[in-house]
Formats: sequence, structure tokens, C-alpha cells
Amino acid sequence: MITFEEAIGTVIKGAKPLSPVRVRIEDAVGRALAEDVRSALAMPPFNKSAVDGYAVRAADVKPGRGFKCLGLIQAGESFRRRLGSGECVKIMTGSPVPAGADAVIMVEFSSESGGLVWFSRGVGKEDNIALRGEDIKNGRLIMRRGTVIGVQHVAALAAAGRGAVKCGALPRVSLVNTGGEIVPPGAKLGKNRIYNSNGPMLAALLRTDSVGAAPVIVRDEPRKLKAALAKALKADIALISGGVSMGDYDLVPGILKELGVKKLFHTVRVRPGKPMFFGVKGRTLVFGIPGNPVANFMAYLAYIRPAIRKMAGRPDFAPVFLDGVCEAKFEPRTPRRAMVLSTVGADVRFSLKEVSNNGSADILALAAAGGFTMIKENGAVKKGGRAKFISWL
Repeated sequence: MITFEEAIGTVIKGAKPLSPVRVRIEDAVGRALAEDVRSALAMPPFNKSAVDGYAVRAADVKPGRGFKCLGLIQAGESFRRRLGSGECVKIMTGSPVPAGADAVIMVEFSSESGGLVWFSRGVGKEDNIALRGEDIKNGRLIMRRGTVIGVQHVAALAAAGRGAVKCGALPRVSLVNTGGEIVPPGAKLGKNRIYNSNGPMLAALLRTDSVGAAPVIVRDEPRKLKAALAKALKADIALISGGVSMGDYDLVPGILKELGVKKLFHTVRVRPGKPMFFGVKGRTLVFGIPGNPVANFMAYLAYIRPAIRKMAGRPDFAPVFLDGVCEAKFEPRTPRRAMVLSTVGADVRFSLKEVSNNGSADILALAAAGGFTMIKENGAVKKGGRAKFISWL
């Protein structure tokens, strides 16, 4: 039996980054850049008006002087004439500033009379003009390799002329739920059956990491289970829920061995999640996690998400444990590392409080929680004490 930290380290070591792929920028959110991105142009690419108004020569604007208007420039249009003394051009926001002009007066400070345009105030040179390259210089490094692309980055990539970028590839995940008693949610529930809660939960967790997988339910029958696991091993990650403990129908470890999977560990000194299988076959990672929902959830946060992120080239692959303050005493009374379901409050600090539960199958307790508070082996934390926790909020 290995420690919780050793199990995490073994999984991370076994996860190898996949070859990068080229992805449309709108589909790249959540992925890590596999290249440095430089702008292919200056932004703005030309001097443009920042307001609706009139392009002028700033030095010409004086009280009592009328201007001859040479026309109108709309966004996307060009104006071929050069502005001379006493001349102006009506201009819309985003339009190129014409040659000869060095300022724009807002339309609110203008009036027309006698065929001329009059201004109620002066203007400084370059006022209301967005200058070429003032936001981004041509060739400037705008995003470094390893950046995890967020929605806030997409517009910058587009403005820099990139329609697609090279990113880490998302691993293909197969998801197998074992057990003769489980049926899909919404199906007719027969005698002594229960709904498959782990499958939809794990599928939803995978989607948060931009990885899709539909759960496959397989009975604990050797021939059918072996066929299902052989198919699952063709993915980058095979994720198997249930059948990994020591009971008569916990067949998964033995079948995986028959299929050529190298076991790296099978039990972890942690609660919940002691019967946790991890192995490899070639570059495929194989996770066999306990069938209880709380153990499923904890295993995903601690092992599976880190593996997915590392394979996808993300630098932030390690599970994140934060510091919190215990609002009540934590005393799990177990010789294993305890991961205690907790509420997580965030005002000026993270406050942790244990969620009352009936064990690792208590799905309502999981629904009420916001994280797992980590308590050391045979340990306890008094009210007001500090503890590490991992959260999904």
C-alpha cells in the first residue's frame, strides 16, 4: 500500500504529453499553447478615429473659424485626398484618419452653418486617435507557449491574425462502469437495481476538462468484461469505475493483467479510495477506481484530472491543495490519510466544515459539499486549526 502523495506522483510520472494539434481559436479554450504566438500585424493597423467626429489639423482649430467639409469616411473605407488648411472630414469610429489630419474633434462639439463646419472648442494633436501599433506592435510576442487559453485570450489571438493555434491534444478517454445492478438514469428500474450515478458524474467531470466520454455499463461477467476492457484500452486513458476491490466479483485487476496492463499500484493509504488501481499498457493510462460516488469524485480530482492535464500539455497539471480554517473539529479517526467531505466558505478566508455523511456512497452529502479537507493519518484538527483542502468550486 502506497501513500496518497506517492500515488499522485506515480500517476503524474506515468502521464506523457501527447503530440500537439492545430485547433481553431474558438475551440482552443482550456487547452495549453504548444507554440509562442506573435502578432502578424500592428494593432491598430492604421491610425483610426476613436470617436464619431471630424478629422482636422489641430493647429487650425481656432475660435470663430469655419471649416470646409470634404466628405465622410466610414469604417472600412479609404479617403484618397489630403487634408489642407481649413478643411475637415466627417469620420466615424474605427475609420482611418485621412492624410494631413492629426486630431479628431467629437461630433458633440460641432455645428454646421452656411456650408461650413464650426467647432465650439479646440483640440490637441493626436486627440481621439488610436495610433497605429499602440496596442500591439507588429511581431510582438502576445502569448507564450504553455499559456492555458481562456475566453479572454480568443479576441487577442484573432486580432493578431491567428485563426488557429498549435495546442496540446486532449486525451481520448474510455469510461466503463461495472456492475450487474446498475442501469442508466431514466430507464425502468427493476428489482434490486440502482441507477448509474457514477457514469454521468464522471462524464460531466470529463467535460469540465474538455474531454468527452460516454459511460458504458458492463456486468461483472468475465467474458463481457474482458471484451469491454480490451476496447477501452484503445483510448489514451481507460477509466473503470467499480470492480477493483477484493470481492468475488471484483474482476477488473485480474482481467487487466490478462490484457497486458502493467500494475503500478492497487491500494492507497487514503479514505475514501483505498482500492485504487493504476497501471499502464504502452502509452495508455489505466485507472480502476472504487465504485462509490464519493471515492469516484475524489479519485478524479487527485489522479485523473492531473493525468489529463499533463497529457494535454498544461503546466498546471498538479492537484491544487489550498489552506483553510476549520470551523469545527475534524476527527476522522482512521490510520489512513482522510479526505473529509466539507463545505468551503470564502469570505476573507476559506472556512471548512465537515459535511455529515453515511460513508463514501452518500451522494447527497457529496452534493452538499464543496471540497475535501485533508487530515493526516490518525490525526485531528481542532476548531480554528488550519488544514489543506482540494475543491471543485
